[in-house]
Amino acid sequence: MTMVNDTEREVFAALADVLIPAAEGMPAASEMNVHGTMLDRILGLRPDLTEAFRRGLATSAGKVPTDAAETLNREDAEALAAVSIVAAAGYYMVPAVRKLIGYPGQENRPADPDEKPEYLTNGMLQQVIDRGPIYVPTPES
Repeated sequence: MTMVNDTEREVFAALADVLIPAAEGMPAASEMNVHGTMLDRILGLRPDLTEAFRRGLATSAGKVPTDAAETLNREDAEALAAVSIVAAAGYYMVPAVRKLIGYPGQENRPADPDEKPEYLTNGMLQQVIDRGPIYVPTPES
C-alpha cells in the first residue's frame, strides 16, 4: 500500500523539477522517476519527513511549480526542506545519476594494515611538519 497518491506524485514531480532541473548534461528529477517507486523508498527510509512533505504537496497543488516553491520557501520552510530532501535523496540514489556523476556508491574497501597511508607518501604530512607548531594560547579573561 502506497501512502502517496497519483495527484501528489504529479505535484512532487513538478516541484522536484524546479529543485533539480535538467542542466549541463544532467537529467531533471522527474526524468529519473523520483516521483515513482524511489519516492516510496525514500519516505520508507525517512518517515519523519512524511508529514511536512505531504503538507508541502498539499500547499503546492494547483499552483505553478516555481510559484509553489517560492511560497513554501516564504511560508513553510520545513515543508520545502522535506520536499527538497526527498527529491535530492531520490535523485542521487538512481543508478543512472550516480553513473553520470562518477559515483559508484558505497564500496567495501578494507584497510591493508601493511600499506602506508596516502598522507605519509604524498607529502601532505611533511608540509605540516615543515611548517612547525602554530599553537597560540587563548588569553586569560
